[in-house]
Amino acid sequence: MACHTKLPKVDNEELSIKGAHLLGPGIESKFDELKYEIVHKIDNELTDSKNARDYITQKYDELCTKIQYLTELDATVNGFRSDVKAIERQIIELSARLDDIEKRAISKDCPSITSSVLGLPK
Repeated sequence: MACHTKLPKVDNEELSIKGAHLLGPGIESKFDELKYEIVHKIDNELTDSKNARDYITQKYDELCTKIQYLTELDATVNGFRSDVKAIERQIIELSARLDDIEKRAISKDCPSITSSVLGLPK
């Protein structure tokens, strides 16, 4: 029959510390170097990520500013278009009124032409 023995619970951190001490100071310094390099690499990645986030935020803000400017410009252009259309309608109305006035002036100035065309006595 197999004999069951209970092993005492050992913390993993404790094991790694004891293992490093058993292996000697050279190995422990290598682990410290590796830890430093990992932490340094993580710090660099965090800095790069923060810089990228700041750059993206800046570009986003610039884009929002340009969109706002273009929206205002579009509103201004639409206002100018409606003003031009209103002026165009006024010019057409004035032109029609001017044509009517010219027709009346011609008929008053030239009664002989009008009467000869209509067959009326002079």
